[in-house]
Amino acid sequence: MKIAARAMGVATERDLRDYFRLPVGDAKVRLAELVEAGDLLPVTVKGWREPAYLDPAARTPRRVEAHALLSPFDNLIWFRERTERMFGVRFRIEIYTPAEKRQHGYYVLPFLEGDAITARVDLKADRKASALLVQAAHAEPWATGEAPERLAAELKLMAGWLGLDRVQVQSKGDLAAALGEVV
Repeated sequence: MKIAARAMGVATERDLRDYFRLPVGDAKVRLAELVEAGDLLPVTVKGWREPAYLDPAARTPRRVEAHALLSPFDNLIWFRERTERMFGVRFRIEIYTPAEKRQHGYYVLPFLEGDAITARVDLKADRKASALLVQAAHAEPWATGEAPERLAAELKLMAGWLGLDRVQVQSKGDLAAALGEVV
């Protein structure tokens, strides 16, 4: 649990337990030991219903300027309950959802911009055309006007990593037009 706390900074007991899929009983005992030893500090996080725990070594950065496309299996979002609590985003993998019932696409990657998830893109590599296809692009309500440009830069990086020559944006989603203009 100490490793999980270090990775997450601040987390609930369920968050910590889920990180390594620990059994409930054992996790509660380990959590109490870590708190007693001072390796975890009990804290209250505004908006969270459950008690939280802070890694004493965690530091709040002055600014967060990260930009990244996240895999649906990234540890930042794999515990969907935590993702929703931290980012206000309900993220679900829709690969097993019938096409007509999907909201955002088949294989959707959230876009982390600073300390917020601001968009989601459904991507597919078209190797024959040497293009990274953005099959759908959706903005979160709090996305700023800078999101399309920052997302375009990440998509171009991804295309390069995949050995593809270009990014091609299709027209599906409320962010597609703006993204298409800057790609």
